[in-house]
Amino acid sequence: MASLYELSAGYASIVDAYDTVETEQEREELLDMLADAQDEIAAKAENYAKIIRMKEEEAKAFKAEADRLTERRQAAEHMAKRLKAAMLDAMKLTNMPEIKTSIGKFRLQMNPWSCEVTDWTQVPTEYRTPQPDKVDRKGLVDHFKATGEMIDGVEFRQEQGIRFR
Repeated sequence: MASLYELSAGYASIVDAYDTVETEQEREELLDMLADAQDEIAAKAENYAKIIRMKEEEAKAFKAEADRLTERRQAAEHMAKRLKAAMLDAMKLTNMPEIKTSIGKFRLQMNPWSCEVTDWTQVPTEYRTPQPDKVDRKGLVDHFKATGEMIDGVEFRQEQGIRFR
């Protein structure tokens, strides 16, 4: 069976040829060919629909598996974090800076310095990083849909998509 591209091109060539026919018999033959081409495209569309549905379901299954694995990863990370915190508390409580085991050792050590900004207006400008402006695209589209007003520097467009139900 021909590809969708080939079928579409064949259909277009039949339509182009229809404008240049001279006899009624040729017109009827082209109309029959047009109907056949439409049937072939419809059959191809049905096959596309089956594949699209199958791939969408496959994607859902992959997403569900990814979500399941993400959940398991997060649970393992949280468990490791809780175990480390419990070990830290026990080592501080017992005043044991180091514990040796058969597979390694736990050791208390100081972490690097960090800071938390409580009032950013009091921080000197030399310690600030300017951020670039961001454009609220959704707000622009909502404004355009509500008023129809064109805004300088913005181009609005609406493209077509395809849905299969």
